[in-house]
Amino acid sequence: MDKKKDFLKLPDKIFGIEAAFLKLFIVPFLVLLGFLVSFNLVISPKFSELSQINQSVKSIDQQIDSITQKINYLTSVDQQQIKNDASFLDSAVLQEKNSYLLVGVVKDVANKHEFTVDSFLINSMNIKDSNTLKVSDKNAAVRLPVEFTLSGPDAERINLITDLENTLPIIFIDSLDVSTDGDTANLDLVVSSYYISDGDNLNLNNLNLSDLIPTEEENNLLKTISGFTKISGITDVGSTEPFVKYDRQNPFTP
Repeated sequence: MDKKKDFLKLPDKIFGIEAAFLKLFIVPFLVLLGFLVSFNLVISPKFSELSQINQSVKSIDQQIDSITQKINYLTSVDQQQIKNDASFLDSAVLQEKNSYLLVGVVKDVANKHEFTVDSFLINSMNIKDSNTLKVSDKNAAVRLPVEFTLSGPDAERINLITDLENTLPIIFIDSLDVSTDGDTANLDLVVSSYYISDGDNLNLNNLNLSDLIPTEEENNLLKTISGFTKISGITDVGSTEPFVKYDRQNPFTP
């Protein structure tokens, strides 16, 4: 028993320092050690969580501020004007990737000037990457070309061309050859228009206030196309011909 007590008994000096003096630092050292362990295992992770929460709150505050600015702007402008501008922009391109719709537009304009569409040719080989408008390396629009042969009164030829160039959807006259036979004008032309998809790659959440405010160039464009004639109720001439079934007896059957 005495040997055990002697084993637990500290020497009078440790590393030349009085043992009694060192005993004064044992409890504070253990407390400090416990604090460091607790800090690393409990407190530090909580600080990290609080930092993440603060960042999330700050991000939400920024989003709220951005949304508030956009709402304030949208409520400050003429709502009817926004609807009118949106309507013109929506009518500026073809709503379907269908060249026959473009044929319907040209036919509608031609009829107003007593011109007839003698023939048209849709060459699907021309609808390829070279006719694709790219924005930020993404396919934004496809240009659909169609060849036409029109005939009508020569006196209306200039008016017809002018109307084609001032019609929505926007029509591009890529080439034009004119020949006349008395009072009749024959036009061989290639026209095209753009089809734009419904914005599958457009993320409306990424729009900021500057995206909503039209630039001077955009305002000029809106002002220009607001004077164009919108063609409503475009007919898909590719589906207007009725299917006719002929009940003809097969001569090769007995």
